[in-house]
Amino acid sequence: MNLTISPSGRGKHHARLGDRLITTSYTPLFSAARILLQEGVSGEETLTMTHEGSEAICMRTTVGTAARLTVQDDARGFGFRRYRPGPSITA
Repeated sequence: MNLTISPSGRGKHHARLGDRLITTSYTPLFSAARILLQEGVSGEETLTMTHEGSEAICMRTTVGTAARLTVQDDARGFGFRRYRPGPSITA
């Protein structure tokens, strides 16, 4: 399964599977993987990512691995970190 990403402005990217917009995020691969996992896609499913207009795969992982990660710039430096969901906001 391949995600195609395209810029949406201010550092965010749209992530699409075919014509379906999955998410718009600063971390489109990881955010899309969490959505796909919630929708019932197997964590073992291979997930690739390409940029719109290119066939070159820029990232390859599994849905389950990507769903567990995010990108952070903190005291340890810039890199992949374990995803920890923030508090839910209800109105």
